[in-house]
Amino acid sequence: MYRVILFTTVVLMTILDVTEAIKCYRCTVTSSPRENRTEQLCAKFSESDEFTVDCPYSTMCMKKIFRLQLENGTNVETVNRNCADQKKTDQVFKQGTWQNEITIEEPYAEGCMNQTSDTVYCYCRGSMCNTAPKDSPSYHTDAMAVIFVFNAMKYLRSID
Repeated sequence: MYRVILFTTVVLMTILDVTEAIKCYRCTVTSSPRENRTEQLCAKFSESDEFTVDCPYSTMCMKKIFRLQLENGTNVETVNRNCADQKKTDQVFKQGTWQNEITIEEPYAEGCMNQTSDTVYCYCRGSMCNTAPKDSPSYHTDAMAVIFVFNAMKYLRSID
């Protein structure tokens, strides 16, 4: 009986551990020749499996938007997508040997924040939540709200 309970506990722990990992979209502006993995370019981004990665050490997805003004005055905007960087590895001395101890930190709040005047980092919870394109309507929400309020006030004044 003890073996059945132990086996069931191990199976449930394994299943629960697997379900905690989220999936995020991953793409970059350029591929790195130093790493041995094929990077998908964000210029060709689509919501397909080829851009999806498992994030076993993250509870959030990340999207980085970088704006750059070229010498000719042209504005360029690039996007990177990935798992949020939350993995922390410490060396601990246990049972006479040094071992890696991995923890997942929660340093980010959901939403977008300006890191610099040119760079915006957006963090979100949930699988594949970092999909919104750089020209997503969410960037224009404040402007739309102002226009709505202006038109509503104009309409209300015309009723009197």
